[in-house]
Amino acid sequence: MSGGLAGRIAVVCGASSGLGYAVAERLAESGAKVVVVSRSAERVGEAVERLRTLGSGAAAGCAADLNDPESPRRVVASAREAFGDPEIVVANGGGPPAMPAVEASADDLAAACALLLLPVQRLAALTLPAMRAAGWGRFVAITSIAVRQPQPGLVLSNALRAAVTGYLKSLADEVAVDGVTVNTVCPGYTATERLAVLAAKVAERGGIEVEEVFRRWALQAPLGRLLRPEEVAAAVAFLCTDEASGITGVALPVDGGLSRSLI
Repeated sequence: MSGGLAGRIAVVCGASSGLGYAVAERLAESGAKVVVVSRSAERVGEAVERLRTLGSGAAAGCAADLNDPESPRRVVASAREAFGDPEIVVANGGGPPAMPAVEASADDLAAACALLLLPVQRLAALTLPAMRAAGWGRFVAITSIAVRQPQPGLVLSNALRAAVTGYLKSLADEVAVDGVTVNTVCPGYTATERLAVLAAKVAERGGIEVEEVFRRWALQAPLGRLLRPEEVAAAVAFLCTDEASGITGVALPVDGGLSRSLI
């Protein structure tokens, strides 16, 4: 798939592993110049080296913790130094701790806001002006199926990923006329390191084996298995293409059919 991605400058957050790396790989294979963002400098370097063997071979990295209010500015500056103004931004990162709503404090919610919502706003504020001026841009956030179907024991993700969706839906309305699309992708249970961490916590709470947690999650969706990162990445990459220019303000589920709503 190229879809007009050749030569496009893409910033992908949380891209040293898991869903983020799968997206970065897909974009790189399509010829995009990819900037890998993640907290570990070592893992960023490893991801960049792998990406340089694909597509255009143009990849760069920026080690940054997007919880730090100044990090998004540094990320965008790194992208500009390496390739130019970002034309594609994929906002992605780790999730907040698992907990039920009755245990969540105001501090927990504030921390989840700092983790999930504020980095998205900061990245959008820094990158959308250049996209609008150029008349082309793609901003995609990876959220969770919890946006469409809240998940038990994950109140922080349920609440704040919905907030991200609402913010970006409003933003999509305001920048569409400038040739910029803004969308979110809502993965179901996907085989990543993050899911393994959650499974361990669920298993501990429920007094069951981790394998049983995975089995139950897999059976929630008609697909009958966990998703693969590359399946989610394919949807994200498509939303970044020229062919997807008519799609904006959408929260796209990639969940194996887990969400049973009609729309």
